Amino acid sequence: MRAAPFFKRILQDPESESEGETMVQVERRRAPRFAIHPDFPVKAVLSVVGRDDTGAPMSNSRHAWHWKGRLIDISEQGARMELGPGIRARTGDTCDLIISVGDFELSVPCHISNFREQDGGTVYGLKHDIADEATWTSYSQLLEVVALGSALKLSARLTKPDESGFLVEQYASDRPARLTVWRFPRDKSVAAFEFLLKDSLVRVGAGHDPEYLAGTDATAARPAPMAKASEIFRLFQWVVPNLARCVPPDVRLFLQQYA
Repeated sequence: MRAAPFFKRILQDPESESEGETMVQVERRRAPRFAIHPDFPVKAVLSVVGRDDTGAPMSNSRHAWHWKGRLIDISEQGARMELGPGIRARTGDTCDLIISVGDFELSVPCHISNFREQDGGTVYGLKHDIADEATWTSYSQLLEVVALGSALKLSARLTKPDESGFLVEQYASDRPARLTVWRFPRDKSVAAFEFLLKDSLVRVGAGHDPEYLAGTDATAARPAPMAKASEIFRLFQWVVPNLARCVPPDVRLFLQQYA
């Protein structure tokens, strides 16, 4: 079954291919791992042949078994996954990492590059063996969803109100993401936020409905068409549970009201 993208109208990356080369031919740079928060609504299953106590493939394992686990982090090259005892997979074993978020599901061909046993289970390092562009497109969108929130760092925090009369703090990263928060000076509670998510904006003021905008500049951005606004909302819903630890709890709670 052909992999379907998580998003059709946003998170597109037309410059991801070099001229004359397909995505699978481009050498992928060594990229950082992006942590996945336990609250992120992702389910992960590793499909791999089981082994007995001697390490030999089980006689009833002509087909791969599906092992549920916890996805720890992902990168352009692979992923790390924690599974319970009993799997006994080996380095080099081929497998499929089946990732589902909401109604979307993606099967990523992999092989086990390393593993580390620990109390209650094993952490497996997986290296992708993605051979088709459709799967890579879907996976790269998921990677971007995780990175947009988890890579944020505090970049500015004003101690005095700006010209608008609010205290302003901002979180940004080298990804196309920027979270700006406005606070009331009297009690420092959150008054509003604006979240740049690649080429879209989510903007909310306390007591007002969210705005889903197409564009990166708030002064020039325009309300997104209904279909695109729906995807921006879904992206926002997925990013908020995976915000970096530097984002304060009260900001998280404020965003969660609209996610």
